[in-house]
Amino acid sequence: MIMKSKRGRPCYSILCCYAVALLVGTTTAKASHTPGQRLILDCDTANEIDDLYAIVRMMKQDAFDVVGLTSSQWFHYLGDPKSVEASQKDNEDLMRVLGRSDVPMPQGSPEPLGKPWGGDDAKDSVAAQFIIAQARATPADEHLIVVCTGASTNLASAIKIAPEIAAKIKAYILGFQYDASTGVWNKSEFNIRRDLNAADFLLNQRDLELHIMPTSVSKQLTFDRDDTFTRQQSMGELGRYLTQKWKTKFPNSTTWTMWDLALVESLLHPEMASEKQVNTPPENNQRKVWMYDSIDAAAMKQDYWQTATTK
Repeated sequence: MIMKSKRGRPCYSILCCYAVALLVGTTTAKASHTPGQRLILDCDTANEIDDLYAIVRMMKQDAFDVVGLTSSQWFHYLGDPKSVEASQKDNEDLMRVLGRSDVPMPQGSPEPLGKPWGGDDAKDSVAAQFIIAQARATPADEHLIVVCTGASTNLASAIKIAPEIAAKIKAYILGFQYDASTGVWNKSEFNIRRDLNAADFLLNQRDLELHIMPTSVSKQLTFDRDDTFTRQQSMGELGRYLTQKWKTKFPNSTTWTMWDLALVESLLHPEMASEKQVNTPPENNQRKVWMYDSIDAAAMKQDYWQTATTK
């Protein structure tokens, strides 16, 4: 999840510039997945409201087998000092409303990876151990998909504890800003700032297939408050829950950017997004990762409402 006040404010001291010739790979792809592929959602649900919509959309599909919903921390001095506990509660409340309390919901680490000055010491948690167990249980010819809509603390900790699982995982994370035309990575972005150590750790994992939805792309998907509230009136208890969350957390926001929903829709509908292989930043191990460079925001919005309002 991304704090709205942090959007679009690059910190040039950690802005990573590339020579254009070294930046963008020549490979473009539309993601494809095996039907019923196993998936874990890792969300900082109590931070903002778009996680809720991403979870709703993922729970209303049958292309993937959602084996777990884990809670991630989003600690900062202006936020909830017990951020992961707050996310855990919202996960449990939403899944109850959805009638899906059967899905495992392990709690993540309350602290980011490593130390405030760096490092990659794992922060073990029930969520990290759950990711490890699910990766090890994944059939040899398949991958476990892990979708991180907030800080990637739990995924990074799992791989640090059990490095062999990296090759068994396809990771999809929301974070960074990226300018494909100039070849600039910007790590001064809310999710990345919540655990820069974890983000760097994942970038450095040569065996990990990594897909990144930058906020510079996902920001195109926005919902109007009045239209959203009107549509949610037909959604029963779920609609009332979502409307109340918006009113309580952001009463003065007349629109909201659905950062996390853009990532989930891209996974569910590869035809609504495109991604290219790019080189990692120069301070990281040099390898290729996948970077989303466009989305069809109108199609994503239509798909969400068509799905969410169907009983």
